[in-house]
Amino acid sequence: MAATDRLAAFTAAALALPGMAAAQGMELTPEALAIDGSYSNYQESNGRMSVQAFQNDAALRLGEDVHFRVNSTLDFIGGGSNPMNLNQIGGASPTFYWGRNNDYGRKYGELELSQATQGPQQGRQGGIHDQRLAIDGALSVALDDLTLGVAGGNSTEWDYLSNFFNLDARWDLNRKATTLAAGFGYASDTVWADGGHQGRIHQQYTDGTVIGGDKNTYQGLLGLTQVLDKNSLIQVNLTVSNSSGFLSDPYKSAWVNNVPAARSSSTRSASAQNAPDMSTRSGASGGNPEPSPTPGPSPDQPVEVPETPVNTFCRQSVPFSFQANLCADTRPGSRIQSAVLLRYVRNIPELDAAALHLDYRFYSDNWNIDSHTFEAGWLQPLPYETMLTFRLRYYTQRSSYFYQTVYDNPTADGLYSSDYRLASFGAVGGGLQLNKTFFGMLQIGGGVDLYQRTQGMGFMGGTGSHVDNFSFALYSVNLSLKF
Repeated sequence: MAATDRLAAFTAAALALPGMAAAQGMELTPEALAIDGSYSNYQESNGRMSVQAFQNDAALRLGEDVHFRVNSTLDFIGGGSNPMNLNQIGGASPTFYWGRNNDYGRKYGELELSQATQGPQQGRQGGIHDQRLAIDGALSVALDDLTLGVAGGNSTEWDYLSNFFNLDARWDLNRKATTLAAGFGYASDTVWADGGHQGRIHQQYTDGTVIGGDKNTYQGLLGLTQVLDKNSLIQVNLTVSNSSGFLSDPYKSAWVNNVPAARSSSTRSASAQNAPDMSTRSGASGGNPEPSPTPGPSPDQPVEVPETPVNTFCRQSVPFSFQANLCADTRPGSRIQSAVLLRYVRNIPELDAAALHLDYRFYSDNWNIDSHTFEAGWLQPLPYETMLTFRLRYYTQRSSYFYQTVYDNPTADGLYSSDYRLASFGAVGGGLQLNKTFFGMLQIGGGVDLYQRTQGMGFMGGTGSHVDNFSFALYSVNLSLKF
């Protein structure tokens, strides 16, 4: 499953989900050639998600001032999200249990939406199963104090395709005590709902065309690095991105109470209309090859248009006695994101050249999500060319303005999402990495990271759910060879 943001790069995904950096080997800045390979294994609690990632990098020096680098990533994802209990099994279609987030649930129990659950079946039929192959290359040229770079690549999954490129420049000033950096990037993505059971729920309320669409993203970066003295420096980076197009998750749905039974495509609000079509392609739902469209009114019977705009792609739930619908995950058709990173690095000669890294990152977007990230790292050289790295991290986030675990009524703007990544939560994590260098050219290392995400750990406010609490463990090994 692509899950637009989650799998945008799952070495980023497994690793971007918590926001923790992957363990790195030696910097690939060779005299002639350097190669780097790593394997990472990511496991979430309660059988939610598992990822295996294989990365290979190669860097080559072409002449005195030209460097070329190529990277490849192959990763495999399996599992599901939001399991309702430890014994929950099933496919990736939504399932339900009673919760206190709606009128019926407050009186009789608990009703929540479990949007994807892991199943025991083999192949792509049990929960979420996907693989990604990403390849990119970069070329940089040094011109005295100015370094220019260009890069581009492609990432392919069963249900997600991304092509991207970026340009960057770095200018050293004051005898390299000051460095200015600037960059520009563009990505063109396409996402669609995969076949099999993963798109099954959409079969009941769509018109037979593709669930998904295109997304375009532009990103810019400005940075400043300043050496303070021979043992310390600071860095400030500002990044801004603008995404437009299909920004929803084609596999997710939201539980909405009291949706009128009659509906028309004209009932979609301006916000929902800006989001690309959420209908499904023929056969993508895993049911009949040609899903039957929702019957329309007879010519002599006008459509009843409800006063409150509703998501066009909602279906009335039959098994329950109260009026409720599943509505497709529908988000605004544009998103502007910005982030500021502050970094301080201090070398400590008295402790065998140990180094302290302190990072703070503030993030904000026009979906009303704000977040703070605090991270600390300690790099400690040990005898026999060994390096031990510790890292600690805290993250807190406010929920988006349209996120809800359960919607008591249809929204005026037609936007719905119960994606836990848009919720309010806090998280703590930490890890360690051990690298050993042999003969000055071969490095072997391994590391582990642990992470806990809990609704109650955040302080930003907004809506969240204890159902989305989980932990993960990330194990990695790497090998680097530098000539």
